[in-house]
Amino acid sequence: MVGILSLTLLTLLLTAVLTFLSGRYAKFVALAGSLVFLAEVGLMIADFTQWAGFGAGGVPQYNYSETYPWISLAWLHINYTVGVDGISLILVLLTAFLQLATVVYSWNESKSPALWFGLVALTGLGCFGVFVALDILLFFLFWEAVLIPMFFMIGYWGGPRRRYAALKFFVYTHVASIVMLVSLLALAFYSGASSFDFGSLYGPARTLMPATQVVLFLGMFFGFGVKFPIVPFHTWLPDAHVEAPTGGSVLLAGLLLKLGGYGLIRWAVELLPTGAHDLAPLLYLVAFTSIIWGALVALAQRDLKRMVAYSSINHMGIVLLAIAVGSSLGITAAVLLMFAHGVVSGLLFMVSGSVHHTFGTRDVSALGGITPRTPALATMVMLGALASLGLPALISFPAEFTALLATWDQLGYWVVVPLLLLVVTAAFYLWMMQRVLFGPPKGIPPTAHDLPRVELAGMAILAGLAIIFGVLPGLLVHVIVSSPISGWP
Repeated sequence: MVGILSLTLLTLLLTAVLTFLSGRYAKFVALAGSLVFLAEVGLMIADFTQWAGFGAGGVPQYNYSETYPWISLAWLHINYTVGVDGISLILVLLTAFLQLATVVYSWNESKSPALWFGLVALTGLGCFGVFVALDILLFFLFWEAVLIPMFFMIGYWGGPRRRYAALKFFVYTHVASIVMLVSLLALAFYSGASSFDFGSLYGPARTLMPATQVVLFLGMFFGFGVKFPIVPFHTWLPDAHVEAPTGGSVLLAGLLLKLGGYGLIRWAVELLPTGAHDLAPLLYLVAFTSIIWGALVALAQRDLKRMVAYSSINHMGIVLLAIAVGSSLGITAAVLLMFAHGVVSGLLFMVSGSVHHTFGTRDVSALGGITPRTPALATMVMLGALASLGLPALISFPAEFTALLATWDQLGYWVVVPLLLLVVTAAFYLWMMQRVLFGPPKGIPPTAHDLPRVELAGMAILAGLAIIFGVLPGLLVHVIVSSPISGWP
């Protein structure tokens, strides 16, 4: 009998295929498929009580797991193996909400709508596959599949420099993917595992010699880190975001960046704990560099979309710091931060797109006093900015607070570095709100109007998540801490 994970993959595949073939009805098919996807994820969470624990040999057991033979060689077996724990299930939930919000926000897309909505569904399919795959080859196939729809989204619907941005995005992330694959294959061969399954790799990989773990971890860290993105391999991100259409930016920041963080936890930290421990100083250095660089460069931006892009580097640096801490609290904080950033960055990129549609510019210095003319848009601008800077009762606050607690536990007063940079983050968002929302009207054309209903509805989905999980973060934490990885010492 087909399990719910395979059924969900089939749902997403059928949604993409039918959307491509549906012509002017594509958006309705995409919406229906996205709602079914969200319902299936909701059923998983409703039935997700506790993970099964550690099985024979201390191997983690995953919920809804399925294994079917795929490719059998004399010396190696490759299987279709899928499963979820609390970490992957939270990111699957993020995928479902962002896909739905993107479909709703893009409802009035008029340029090749069937192609656009089909690519949105394909992106959701690829991301879901990455989060549930527990076989190296299956994981890599889904990982690479995500690049294709995003390449076309940027290259066809993007801005004036869209072809350059799309090619740069593809080259950077594809080269990193090859390094990641080589490292994963080397892990399988050096460990002597009989298959590429996560369960087969788990015990042998964790007992590899420390020097071997360090080398393999470095390869994975580069491969996952470019998509994370880490400084100095981040330069593809601002170009991709600025040139991408709004929906593409939402999926890129909300989901694709999370693939790097998830992969680092699942395939590097969990399988190579000694390598992670020995390289912790390097991870701290890269994390602090990303936090500082992202915040300071964001502070210097005048383009609203570029500001949000650089702030993403800052926030993902905090995620890396929480992972590097290597404690149960740190892993919990990292996953919570990834979910929070996916929601808030998605909302901010929608806001940036709507500001550009309405006023013809994203230049913060060219705008002012838009609140009386566009109160709904101004409300979403303020909500997104306040959530991103970590206002209590919004989703980023519990995530960032947990990350700071984890950092304090392990590094003591070094926690001052991310804490001070959060102040810088607050500074550039407050400066942006003061310029754009208040003061005398500036840069407002006579034709300016408030948000269309579909754009407001797309933003409302993410705004609602930011408020609900800001007030009740325990709903997410309860699922995250049920994961075997949360016990990593």
